[in-house]
Amino acid sequence: MPRKQPKPPTRMTETSLANAALFYLSRYASSSGNLKRVLMRKIARSAAFYGDDSTPLKPIVDRLVAGHMQSGAVNDTLYAESQTRALRRRGGSARAIVQKLNAKGVPAEIIAETASTLAEEGSDLDAAFRFARRRRLGPFRTDARADHRQRDMAALGRAGFGYQIAATIIDAEDPETLAERLAEI
Repeated sequence: MPRKQPKPPTRMTETSLANAALFYLSRYASSSGNLKRVLMRKIARSAAFYGDDSTPLKPIVDRLVAGHMQSGAVNDTLYAESQTRALRRRGGSARAIVQKLNAKGVPAEIIAETASTLAEEGSDLDAAFRFARRRRLGPFRTDARADHRQRDMAALGRAGFGYQIAATIIDAEDPETLAERLAEI
């Protein structure tokens, strides 16, 4: 059976861009930078397919993003706070959270404010505990822990945690001891 051809992209006009922005915002929370990136990607795809010039649509994107920010549909501060809470709950390190916000187009001053809030309110040790529990690393492992020490340390390192924090989590005797130690801090 022949492979089905992909649907051609919609030809981008001011109306189609406004509809695309509304559709995207109805499905996803977004920062202003991310919304702009999504709309610019749609313009580029449309321009490449139809051979159109994309330059007249770029100011329209800026106007649409500014309008959504003014209406409150896009709020970078609220977006950063909600992403920070969600990532911290999952065991995200402060470094990983800052990188994720930067990748999503959150302005630098809001990222700096979020990073200072992260430094004040909670330690990376608590986040590393959640991460290790979720991924079953270190004391949460059921099989041979010694054989997997380096692998577990590397997983915590890739998640943005420093060596001291990773060693504290991985070298803990059992989860209860680690939880008691975290409660003391």
